[in-house]
Parts: sequence; C-alpha cells; structure tokens
Amino acid sequence: MIQLTADDRCLLKDLRLFVEPVEISDTNGKLLGLFVPANLERGKQLYAKGAARIDPAEIERRKQSKEKSYTTKEVFEHLKSLTPDPAMQTYLQRILEELAERDKCAAP
Repeated sequence: MIQLTADDRCLLKDLRLFVEPVEISDTNGKLLGLFVPANLERGKQLYAKGAARIDPAEIERRKQSKEKSYTTKEVFEHLKSLTPDPAMQTYLQRILEELAERDKCAAP
C-alpha cells in the first residue's frame, strides 16, 4: 500500500493520480485516514498491462550476463558530472538525495 504524508505540497488534486489505496499521515506520522480511489479497476488494468511487458527469460538472461550494469544512483552521479549547468546539477543532486532517502527504507 502506498503511504503519503499530507503537508502543504500534497493537494487534493494529487489524490486522483492514485490507482490503489493510499494511507495518509500527517507530518508527525500520525495516520489520518485511508484514501481509496473510486476506480480500483483502472489500477488493476495498469498493473496487468505492466506485468505483460515483463519477460522472465530476459530478466534471467540479464542476471546471468557478465555485462557491466549501473545502479540508478551511479547513472545520476554520472549525469551530474557531465553537466556544467548549475540548475541541472542542483536538480540531479535533489534526485540523488531522494534516492539516498529511498535506499534507507527497508524493502518489504
């Protein structure tokens, strides 16, 4: 289930983007409630469409491959090193910080 913290940036219009139930908490982590989209079938359709694109054989082939691969963090660090534009560097740094925050979370 998706978890969302309600603050000044989270607006009602954002909720219509969700296709599955969302737990909404305040900035202190207190659960405010559960938002359930009216059209849950849309979410099921989107997930089924995504799942149909996954080729288990290709995933296994890539796992067994000796080709060099890069993490998302490594890709963004490389992109940041390439650009001389301060605004783009700031943007890429923000993405790197979000990735670092995401990676702190334990995967279920």
